[in-house]
Amino acid sequence: MNFCVYKDTGDEIHGYFVPDGFSTKPIVSVRLNEDNQVSEIPCWIYVEGAKAQGLHDTGNVGFVLSDENVPGLSLAHNLEVSDPHTGLVFYRRAQPGQYIPRKILRLETAYVPNSEIDISLKPFFQFFDHKIEHHGFETIRQMLEILHQPSVYVSGRILLKNFRVYIDYNIDNTMISLRDPFYELAMRLFVFSRYNKYKFQFVAPRDRVLFQPVMDWFENLSFEDEQVVTRVIRNAPKDILTKLASPFTQQLVATNPNDPPELDQVTLALDLLSQFTIFDDGQEDGLYARKIETFLDLPHGTVQQKGRLEPVDQLATILRRIDRVHHLLEADLVLHHFIEKAAKRAS
Repeated sequence: MNFCVYKDTGDEIHGYFVPDGFSTKPIVSVRLNEDNQVSEIPCWIYVEGAKAQGLHDTGNVGFVLSDENVPGLSLAHNLEVSDPHTGLVFYRRAQPGQYIPRKILRLETAYVPNSEIDISLKPFFQFFDHKIEHHGFETIRQMLEILHQPSVYVSGRILLKNFRVYIDYNIDNTMISLRDPFYELAMRLFVFSRYNKYKFQFVAPRDRVLFQPVMDWFENLSFEDEQVVTRVIRNAPKDILTKLASPFTQQLVATNPNDPPELDQVTLALDLLSQFTIFDDGQEDGLYARKIETFLDLPHGTVQQKGRLEPVDQLATILRRIDRVHHLLEADLVLHHFIEKAAKRAS
């Protein structure tokens, strides 16, 4: 989808909204003062670009909101405009000094997202969305290209290279945290081995297709039995295990989720990591949250972050003893090695 609110005079709000469906009639939802009552306004203004670029069949995607079609709009201190289909809020009315005037991307690298961090920061930003990997490319691009709102926070597990051009020219600051590669693999195995039964909501639709062979191979695996874990991994087909190869390096350098990272790409990954405003190596629980608080000048304890899980740590210990896992994570292990060396030099 494409969206923009480019003017809010108090009496009127001007913008456009292009839904995902080419022939879908655009409708925006408007909520005032956190009220349960929502007004749904069909878009009716012709926008040449939407028609000319093939984004919508009629081009009637523009809207003007006022007291006439949204009673009470001019007096509302709190106002939200959203997509009624997905619930995505793409505009919040801002009062002077209400939000942090920065545009921030937090690149999520954990498969089980650190949503606690994101939800902690939601009150401080005018535009906010997390787990953006659940959206399509155009929607993510639009989030990163927001021009008329100076306060933007987006977070998600996306392939960095596909969005660098938008990040470089419009995002002020970027944040990233890595962790022990064995721990991350253990977490992914926990999720994928149980997904067929529990259907975890944080698993993006595209991942359900991409990782289905992994989910089927490891389904209901008993992680307490080291011999069973070792045997299942050693016997796994190469094309299944490749989908789990060095996810940190892949996320930084790949353009396609099916592209396995190469060892010679570690240098590029390190260079990209050096360009992040905030980087955390994941060695100390809670340090990432404290770095974010300091950078944004927020009180201590504002940003929440979950700690490591003991059962996942126990599986990670088993994975360390399997040679095939070391080969699988080779690029990430080399990346992690250089990060640790840099941290020791810095300290």
